[in-house]
Amino acid sequence: MTLNVVDSKLSSIINSKKFSIFMLFCLFGYALLKSASRVNGDVFQSFFVFGSLLALYVERKVIFKDGMLILLLLSLILQVLSWINATIQIPQLAQTTPDFGNLANMFFFIFIAYWLKGQKKSVYLLWSMMLIGFILSFYIHSTDFIQDLLNGSHGQRIDFNVNNAQHPALWSGTAIILLSYFTIKHVYLTLQSKKRKKHLAISVTLTFFSLFFIFVIFATQTRQVFLGLVVASILAPLLYSISQKNKPSIKLVLSLVAIIIFSLYSISNISTLENRTANESSTYKAILKGDIEHIPYDSSGTRINIWYEAYNWIQERPILGSDQDIRDDVISLSKRIPENIKATINHLHNSFIEITLSYGVIGLALILFMFYWLLHSTKKLTPSGQFNEIRLIALLFLIYWLVVNNFESYLFSTTGLLVHNIMFGSIYTFYLTEQLKNKDNETAI
Repeated sequence: MTLNVVDSKLSSIINSKKFSIFMLFCLFGYALLKSASRVNGDVFQSFFVFGSLLALYVERKVIFKDGMLILLLLSLILQVLSWINATIQIPQLAQTTPDFGNLANMFFFIFIAYWLKGQKKSVYLLWSMMLIGFILSFYIHSTDFIQDLLNGSHGQRIDFNVNNAQHPALWSGTAIILLSYFTIKHVYLTLQSKKRKKHLAISVTLTFFSLFFIFVIFATQTRQVFLGLVVASILAPLLYSISQKNKPSIKLVLSLVAIIIFSLYSISNISTLENRTANESSTYKAILKGDIEHIPYDSSGTRINIWYEAYNWIQERPILGSDQDIRDDVISLSKRIPENIKATINHLHNSFIEITLSYGVIGLALILFMFYWLLHSTKKLTPSGQFNEIRLIALLFLIYWLVVNNFESYLFSTTGLLVHNIMFGSIYTFYLTEQLKNKDNETAI
């Protein structure tokens, strides 16, 4: 059997409707169970990855010209160069072989984008599976789900045993961005559309889920998530105008402004956050004075001290970094950081500092360009003059994602990567699908 015959048969399988449905099923299983039931989620992920690698082979003549895939290939090269740099400059700390996991994991969304095929219904269903998966994870991992909810309602900080409080908060913030947008959309359609009962029912359902995730955000008391949501909310009317070719709808803009006012009012009256901030007043005073050596090791102060320690390492190897997993050494080898902090913390609480530490300014530039290219891909998704829904969601999410990753290393955690890859894949699928169609047509000609 010749290679052309094998390629032809494989192509017919990969492009068949049944195989596409099976891959979507695996993708939905991954979104639903990756965190809730790791073993089952990994089964779905394994089938999905295997099928995606076959598709990558079939589409090799056109897909390797895609911008994101080129970035992935560059990231693999960069990881080798960073490893070589580490073996030369810090051989006692360098790994024996290069590891391609950290940066490559951030590009898993390319496979997701490919199988979503630019279909909004598939994207919406994937988002639904992700949000249900969040709730399922809270329930499964919690030792007593109801008691956790009661504790949260009484001002105790909860985390449902999902890593720590920052991670359920991250998920809930992502959920609020999606649910808020679609709630406003269906409220607007309730007022404008003839199918008012349908849109009203959807609005009520979305509001119910929104209230649950808002409660989780309050109960987890995670300030970076509040900050990310507030910044995204404040910029939302402007972002809507950017995404809307025609004159913005007054009703929609007023709804967005109402959300901003409600958010700011709510946050200003959260006593638990006020108490946490008040307790760290000495940290903020030391920062304002520039007295780094005397910043206490409270929640914010620990971050500042660890970032300062990492900054010294970055200065020594700024271009290619010190290879991955060096963050453990930054903390463990420090002469400044107390032993009790070393025993409990092994990451830098900042994705972008970790990227720069491991892969230098080249690595940081590569990842930031990935963010830019994702947003760029949404520019021409709709005909001229029509509202670009995906672009607005992309803008809101990217602002939120940039903010929260400055205070926690979400890009290096499974919980953060789940959000990153699903959201990036859902946004990028429309551009990737269109590009593959165009290049297929060029090849046929």
